[in-house]
Amino acid sequence: MPKSLKPPKVNSLAAVAWKSVTRKMFRNLILVLAVAMLVALLVFALLFNRAIQEDIKEASRKLGADIVVVPAEAVDLAEEFILESNEKTFYMDEFVYDSLKDLPEVEQATYHIYLNTLESGCCSIVAGQVVAIDQKTDFVIKPWLDTKAELKAGEIYVGSYVHEYLGLINTATLFGKSIKVVGHLTETGTGLDHGLFMRREDLDSISTEATGQRKAKEISIVFLKLKEGVDLDTAMTKIRSVNPQVGLMTRGSIGKDIRATLRDIIRIFAITIMIASTLSILLAWSTFTAITNERRREVGILRAIGASRGHIIKMFVTEAAIISFLGGLLGVVAGHLLLNILARDFTLMSRLGNMPVTSAASIFLSLLAIIVGAGVCLIGAIVPIYRLAKEEPLLALKDE
Repeated sequence: MPKSLKPPKVNSLAAVAWKSVTRKMFRNLILVLAVAMLVALLVFALLFNRAIQEDIKEASRKLGADIVVVPAEAVDLAEEFILESNEKTFYMDEFVYDSLKDLPEVEQATYHIYLNTLESGCCSIVAGQVVAIDQKTDFVIKPWLDTKAELKAGEIYVGSYVHEYLGLINTATLFGKSIKVVGHLTETGTGLDHGLFMRREDLDSISTEATGQRKAKEISIVFLKLKEGVDLDTAMTKIRSVNPQVGLMTRGSIGKDIRATLRDIIRIFAITIMIASTLSILLAWSTFTAITNERRREVGILRAIGASRGHIIKMFVTEAAIISFLGGLLGVVAGHLLLNILARDFTLMSRLGNMPVTSAASIFLSLLAIIVGAGVCLIGAIVPIYRLAKEEPLLALKDE
């Protein structure tokens, strides 16, 4: 036979499967979109959960404290400032700090005073939380500063968010007094980014009316760093014995309410994913039932000339795998778009940030979602495929 008349050579099973998929592209495209929607939902849910969990853990770590002490009634308010940058004010007697700083379990202790927040337009500084700090004991702010210069009278540091809009200018005013910005914090992903930090000593020159409800000798929050080897539970018990009325937060407990809410959200996602998976299985079953019914004669001929049941199953499973793979890739792209676009409407996500697309965790979770999507498609397709493969060749040709 002349070379030009030779039948085309099939290079692989995948090539045959691809031709079969493209032969009925519109029908298969519906199944591709179903898998894509399932994978997109999975990617969004997995990355949404991980991003928030990781950012809560990272935010609490960046404070540098093992234990945070606040007024008992202000635990939720403190969490809102630490995690969500929501400006808050609350106070307790400075005696709390004095009674804790010299405990044998404590290596370092410092405190902050949260003053009236500044609303945009009231002065030359954008909205932010005004925080008075003790420079001598501070270990929360210093690690993030872009300068080693100590604050002097009339000088402040600003958080990264405030710095974006303010910059290092010399004409700002704070509580009606001229101030100079001498440094800013790098981004921390905590409420510190929205802070304006002044010296504790400068409070003496500010009227009570300007600083709000705070009274003399009142502070807002105490940060404690424990000595190496000190048991956290033992230290907590000691602190409560000294000050039983205070509220305590640890690195592990910060964000517990948010984590509880997140678990409820994930349950809703899980139910939605189960429903989407069931619908995808039914759609895959319907699609491959139609495909196998249309190609019974083709399969009968292949069986008659020596093709095994295993070969038939592999051929159709490869088609299902191609559809799953296309849907999975489309779903991963859609899932990341959902995370970066729709998540902006979630206050917590907009405050904390998101997970990079190229991170190892993002890639792993995306692959996991593709595998689940492919599994769902194959589960729906396997019954009609197996039923056709075990049919006798003569019956397939006769029925046709």
